Amino acid sequence: MTTADPRVGVIFKSYEPLRDIQAYARMTEEAGLSGGFWIAEAYHWFRNYGHEARGAMTTLAAAALATKSIPIGLGIGSPYIRHPTVQAAEACALDELSGGRFIMGMGTGKVGVVYLEVDLKKATPVKVHRESIAIFKGVVSGEKFSFQGEIFRCDVPAIAPERRHHRAQIPVYVGATGPLMQRMTGEAADGLLLPGLTSYGFVRWARDNLAKGFARANRARPAHFPVGGVILCSVSKNGRKAREAARPYAATYVVNKIRNIQNDDILTKSGVSEDDLKPLRARVASGNENLVDITSDKIMRCFNVVAGTPNECVEILQDLVDAGLNLPLMEVVGADAAANLETIRLLGSSVVPHLKPQRLAA
Repeated sequence: MTTADPRVGVIFKSYEPLRDIQAYARMTEEAGLSGGFWIAEAYHWFRNYGHEARGAMTTLAAAALATKSIPIGLGIGSPYIRHPTVQAAEACALDELSGGRFIMGMGTGKVGVVYLEVDLKKATPVKVHRESIAIFKGVVSGEKFSFQGEIFRCDVPAIAPERRHHRAQIPVYVGATGPLMQRMTGEAADGLLLPGLTSYGFVRWARDNLAKGFARANRARPAHFPVGGVILCSVSKNGRKAREAARPYAATYVVNKIRNIQNDDILTKSGVSEDDLKPLRARVASGNENLVDITSDKIMRCFNVVAGTPNECVEILQDLVDAGLNLPLMEVVGADAAANLETIRLLGSSVVPHLKPQRLAA
C-alpha cells in the first residue's frame, strides 16, 4: 500500500466582492493550502439569496494577481455558455497571467444553462464535454487544429512557439454529477470535480464510476489522479457559530439539487434517510425554498459539511479523504469577510496539518 496526502484548496463563488476575493486568495497562499484557490462561476439565480454574480474569468484574474505560487482553478465553466475555442482563449490568458498555474474546470453549469434554449437530450453533457475537451486541448497546444463533431466544429491555425505565452498543455478537470459524466472523465480528462454537498458515500460511488471510465478507455490511471469536490466549510473556536454560518448555504444547496440539478444520487448517497429528505422535498415543491429551519445538524453531518471547531472539522474532512477525495475544495461560508479569513487561516494552521493520508492500493 502507498499513501496519498490530500491537497486542500479553497473555493468561492464569483459573487464575492473582488477586493475580498483577493484577500481570500492571499490568505489561502499564506496558509499553505496547496490545493490552490478556485472560483465557481455564479449565475443570476443567486440573486434569490441576495448575491450578485460577477464574471468568473475576471474574478480569477484578480485572484491570480494576488498570489504567486498556488494553483488557480475554475470550477467550473460551461461549454454550453462559452464555445470551447473561447474557453481555450480565456484559459490561455489566465495561464499566462498566473505564470502557468491555471487549471481549467468544465461542467454543464445547469443553473446557467436554464437561460439558454438548449436541448440537453440532443446535446448531451457527455457528448458536449467529450468534444469540448478535444477542442480545448487542440487549441491550447498551439498546433494547427481542425475538428468536426456533432456539436462543435473549428478550424484553428497554428501559432509560432515564440508567440505563445501559455503552457502547451493546460489540465482539464470535469465537473461531473452523474455516472455517465464521471465515466467520461476517466476516459478523457485530467481530474474530476464533484459538486456541492459531496459526501463520503458520493465520493466512493463517483470513484467507482471514474474507474469504469479508465477501464473502458484502456487508460492507465495515475496513482494520484485528482478527485476534487466542493465542501461547505466554516471553522471557528465556537463550533455552534460555525455551524449556524454554514446552515443557510447547506439549505441553498439542497434546494439547488432538488429544483435545478434534479439528481438524487447527491442526496441519497450521503446516507440521509428519505424520512429526513421528505420534508425538504415537500417544502421546495410547495414553492417555499427557505429550508434553513429544517436543515438539521444531522443532515449537515451526513453531507460532510465541514463546520465546527477545528477538531470537529478534522474529523469530518478525514471521512472525505478516506473515501478518496484527494482535492477537497473548501467553500468557505462565514458570516462576513473577517470570518472567512479566519476559517482559511484555521484550515491551514489547525485542520489540514492533522489530516492523515488516504491509503491507496499499490
